[in-house]
Amino acid sequence: MKKVLLIAFLSLIAVPAFAADAPKESAFDRVMRTQTLRCGMMLWPPYFEKDPNTGAIHGYAKDLSDGVASLLGVKIEYVEIVPGQQVEELKDGRVDAVCDDGPYVFSEMKFLDYTSPLYYVPVFAYGRADEQRFKSQGDLNHKDVHFIGMDGDLSVALVQRRFPQATLSTLPSTTDSGQLMLNVKDKKADITIIDPPSVATFNASNPPGVKAVAGGEPVAIYPVGFSVKKGDAELALMINSGIAALWNTGEAASILHKYDPRGTMFYGVANGYRPMK
Repeated sequence: MKKVLLIAFLSLIAVPAFAADAPKESAFDRVMRTQTLRCGMMLWPPYFEKDPNTGAIHGYAKDLSDGVASLLGVKIEYVEIVPGQQVEELKDGRVDAVCDDGPYVFSEMKFLDYTSPLYYVPVFAYGRADEQRFKSQGDLNHKDVHFIGMDGDLSVALVQRRFPQATLSTLPSTTDSGQLMLNVKDKKADITIIDPPSVATFNASNPPGVKAVAGGEPVAIYPVGFSVKKGDAELALMINSGIAALWNTGEAASILHKYDPRGTMFYGVANGYRPMK
């Protein structure tokens, strides 16, 4: 009888032990098995926009991401996520990667790996169209300068890092990005830090809009590509191959020129080669 009980006990503890040892499927293996890249996207015009009537997603970040997936021969499935939730979404396996992401929030860098950049985007300090007070970025680092930012976004991280003496108010991460500029335009804040494509979209519908202040120099320049969970090197390398191909075939430049004909809002990726002489 004791022998039977001992065998039964060992069988009960053995199952959890073997289950714990079972390897968890990696994001790369999941993409290869399903031939689908589940990519997190943050709605932020004109990068990713959703048609309110059809629900269709469009924007230049979608065009670039579609191009990478097409070259890799996989389907891409977009999953809407909230800014600042990249780490949690990747850790939980809800998405395999995050599209159009970069090291925007410095505290997240130790938890994420970033691919090669698809492009670079500068960000500037924007004030009201008639703003005349701020001649340099040094003028912004004072307690009487009121910044407005969004939780989980560079508009908060950069103020805390670059302008720690300034006053900072924040909006929830679920807020439409246009609200940052609207708060400045409506004199609820003095300054927000944001990118030129977002400003161009806002100003087109909200004249006189906002303008770059403090000398018109970028506060920072970000490389933008995909992010993956820390350690997902195989997936990052695969995506890197698609990004390189998108540039080497001229498709990336074509997409960016479509949205930025004058070449003033984005910075391209430099070629790693030169013609032989």
